[in-house]
Amino acid sequence: MFALGAFRRYDVFHLYFGNTLLPHPYPDLPVLRSLGKRIVFHFCGCDIRQREYTLDKYSLSACTDCILQPCKHARHPDLSACDIVSVSSPDLLEFAPGAQLLPGPIDLEKWRPKVLRREPPSHSDPVRIIHAPTDRDIKGTKYLLAAAERLKSAGYPVEVTLLEGLSHDQIHVLSEQADIVVDQLMLGVHGMFAVEMMARGLPVICRIREDLRRFYPPDLPLITAEPGSIYDVLESLLTQPERWADLGRRGIEYVRREHEMHRVGALSLSLYNVHVDTSIKSTLHDAVPGSNGFESELRQN
Repeated sequence: MFALGAFRRYDVFHLYFGNTLLPHPYPDLPVLRSLGKRIVFHFCGCDIRQREYTLDKYSLSACTDCILQPCKHARHPDLSACDIVSVSSPDLLEFAPGAQLLPGPIDLEKWRPKVLRREPPSHSDPVRIIHAPTDRDIKGTKYLLAAAERLKSAGYPVEVTLLEGLSHDQIHVLSEQADIVVDQLMLGVHGMFAVEMMARGLPVICRIREDLRRFYPPDLPLITAEPGSIYDVLESLLTQPERWADLGRRGIEYVRREHEMHRVGALSLSLYNVHVDTSIKSTLHDAVPGSNGFESELRQN
């Protein structure tokens, strides 16, 4: 049984989505505590988001159009059972007071900049917009599709491709043909799809909630849009293709600085507060140009 071997082998248990090694009622947690293991709970969205609270507080959110309501089935252990709580995006901080915001890591060897379009778009070679909804209602897919139909009716050569149920490798291949990316129009934060597409050098549209901008660098290179503005935002971008390369360049710089996997790994090690061999520290430090050491990075983030 994996859990029994893990108890002996590992010192830190970084547990995602409110799950542990064993199902509810999570009998492995008291064992881990008694063995002095360091426990991290990491939440990524509906695993901790509170639907009724969100609907009462925000006029537009992940919960606004949500039908499946995955949060109703979410069960997570008592947060007091862990040493550290981390979240993947700043909108989740209010559901886990005292949590550490930990950016998602990306392998820049895989997600390299693509060759941008050189020929002007036409009806035989339209602007290709890609969107990868894990849940169409949560991501606002219907508003994007409606905006695309309006753009087509207005004479703009556009085509929307929905990347659903695909592997990372398939998304990587299909992103090679993309011109513009729409991450989401509801949540108010960007996800890993946006990070991957910025690394590809593509202009990315994503709703960023105004009260959450303080958690992002001031040079966040995303174009914000929501259901009521996505048509205008897309039209503006379509009529200004000269902006695409600059947005792509800034996106690459942002991802390299904020999400490169060695940098995020260094932040995680510092968060764990465990002893790390000096040679490993040196390797991580060298892999992150401009880093002053991951202890200071953690304080800054």
